[in-house]
Amino acid sequence: MKNEMKNEEAVSPVIATILMVAITVVLAGVLYVWASDLASSNQSDGPSMYVLTAADHSDDVETDAGLMTLTFGNGADLDWALVQIEIIKDSVPTTCANPDGSGGDCVASQHGGEDGTSWEKGETIIITSTGGTFCDADCTLTVRVKNNGDVVMSEAVHML
Repeated sequence: MKNEMKNEEAVSPVIATILMVAITVVLAGVLYVWASDLASSNQSDGPSMYVLTAADHSDDVETDAGLMTLTFGNGADLDWALVQIEIIKDSVPTTCANPDGSGGDCVASQHGGEDGTSWEKGETIIITSTGGTFCDADCTLTVRVKNNGDVVMSEAVHML
């Protein structure tokens, strides 16, 4: 008589194949979702690609005493024709005039930079009040920069 040894605890080849296919399909789905999310959230010039530094400004810079300074630290240059700068106090936004425009309770003025038609990376602008009262004492203002209607930068500034 032949004494055949059979391992009855092993998984049959059919079940093993089904499990391998199922694991492969699940892994492919997870990788697809991860890759599509990564591609959509890492678009150039998206809001997360811009960096704004805002600060209280009480000193004269080139004979301009301003309300605050804004330094554009990262991202593609912004065309002034598409840029809108808002100062928000108590949830009420006030739109500032761009360097190439006029009017409003505040105005942005360029100091430096090589191109007068755009706000360049690393360039600092000064926001000056032209009639609006933004702070009588300590307060916090929010400055919001929009490019073609999309908010690309936002920063809170504590005013003294």
